[in-house]
Amino acid sequence: MPVTDWVGTYDQDRAVGFAGMLAEGQPARDVASKVVETAAVPFGLAVGAGTADGSVTLGGAGYIGITLADKAQTADEYPVGVMAGVIRKGTVWVTAGAAVTPADTVYFVPATGVITNVATGNTAIPGAKFETTAASGALVRVYLG
Repeated sequence: MPVTDWVGTYDQDRAVGFAGMLAEGQPARDVASKVVETAAVPFGLAVGAGTADGSVTLGGAGYIGITLADKAQTADEYPVGVMAGVIRKGTVWVTAGAAVTPADTVYFVPATGVITNVATGNTAIPGAKFETTAASGALVRVYLG
């Protein structure tokens, strides 16, 4: 007997995650709380040290980590002045800024915080590696070690 869908349409295949989501079933190994300093920071992007103690800015210099998703934030980003969860060790989902493979080195774009494998003009993330293959704009797991 066929099943009737009384609620309408829905995605048959659910997404594996979303940008800034922890990618493992275990707790993150190192998460810091930092105040967003100069502009809102979307989830799943690299942040650097801000000018004030304990603060971060989108991309920038002095890599700190990658912002974790916080569903208490209404716009999928941390506004200025809010404490952001920043993962420094563990595995997190991000949106690939280019087509990537597990053999690639992980970099971030200083101006945008986007995670990529493109070296030119970008900053390497020490101890990081891509765990999955992804097309540009697709979700990819990044291990921060």
